[in-house]
Amino acid sequence: MHIDNSPDFKTVWRLAHDWIGADPDKTDPSAISPELRTAIHRLMHAMYSREISARWKGWRIFIDDSFISSVFDFFHDLRFIQCLRSNKFNKAYLDSLYVKRNEVINWCINVARLEPPPCWATTKLQSTEAVDTDDENKNWYDGLTERRKRKIGCLELARKLWEENPKQSYDQIRNHPIMKQYGNPSVFTQDTFQNWAKNYASEFAKKGGRRKKSVG
Repeated sequence: MHIDNSPDFKTVWRLAHDWIGADPDKTDPSAISPELRTAIHRLMHAMYSREISARWKGWRIFIDDSFISSVFDFFHDLRFIQCLRSNKFNKAYLDSLYVKRNEVINWCINVARLEPPPCWATTKLQSTEAVDTDDENKNWYDGLTERRKRKIGCLELARKLWEENPKQSYDQIRNHPIMKQYGNPSVFTQDTFQNWAKNYASEFAKKGGRRKKSVG
């Protein structure tokens, strides 16, 4: 597959730079900024865990756990370990490591809960309100898994609880009696709840506020 000039593929090096608004041709690989390091690591973690596919010079890598794949991927295992564990950023390697547009966008929205890189975020996603008024998508809720339905219910209840009392932390909302009774908070761990609920949380919660008493 010829992917060098395809708009649907970008290298990790260039996509990570686009993500933080930096120039990929001016970065010193020995002086990577914290923001760029995070962007690169996020993409490589997703590739290594097969959340998004990885291509090196057009060839798929990390396809499966077979013996043949493990032999072929050994070279890449070393490169990934050097980057993820030792923060050694090989520009030539990262600029030959490709990810696919639709996979990155889906991963950002459905898994990592991140805004897609600007170069691939050309179409603004419909809000929940817009979906509700679109007859063509009126059955979107029925297509969700039961787990996703519980997540949506939990987040919506969290939003309501914060509207009623903004002076509550993430932990207090997740352990609120009403949430425990109606919101299925166990669908999230403590960390994932905070990550998913940050768009609904009050400024008090986002700043790590704590109350002396929990709200009953």
